[in-house]
Amino acid sequence: MTTAVQLRRGDSDQTRCDLLQGSPLEILDGYFGPVGIFEAGTLVAYRLRWLRRTRLFVFRTLSEIDGLAAAIPGVRPRVRLLLALRCPGRIRLAGVVFSHFAAVGRDPSSLPDAFYLRMGAAIGGRLPDPRALVSLAAAVEDSKATVPRRRTRGT
Repeated sequence: MTTAVQLRRGDSDQTRCDLLQGSPLEILDGYFGPVGIFEAGTLVAYRLRWLRRTRLFVFRTLSEIDGLAAAIPGVRPRVRLLLALRCPGRIRLAGVVFSHFAAVGRDPSSLPDAFYLRMGAAIGGRLPDPRALVSLAAAVEDSKATVPRRRTRGT
């Protein structure tokens, strides 16, 4: 299943949508501007700007329809939302992490969803040093940790 993401490049008083992370399979012409088509399992960082408000959504596209998936403006169908930011400082910090990954040649899609959930928890509190977020990525990659299985009765 593919996911369509609206991309707009407008004036300062219009809605603007762009990608911080993710490369679409193809870009089609839509009514409101270009539309990026992504394959299932792709990690996308999608920035939405309207007037003076900015939102950043980091999500993974799904291979099948999920009733618990999140609805994001300009994205169809629903996706697995990993991170949603609205504070300019935190959005800038997330952009630093993605630009660091690009500089060192690391693919952010290869990191598990747990990394982005931890990144959201780290960014959600006080603004940490960007090196702390990069070290989170290294720790997740090195450990290859899985969630321990719960023991059931009789085992």
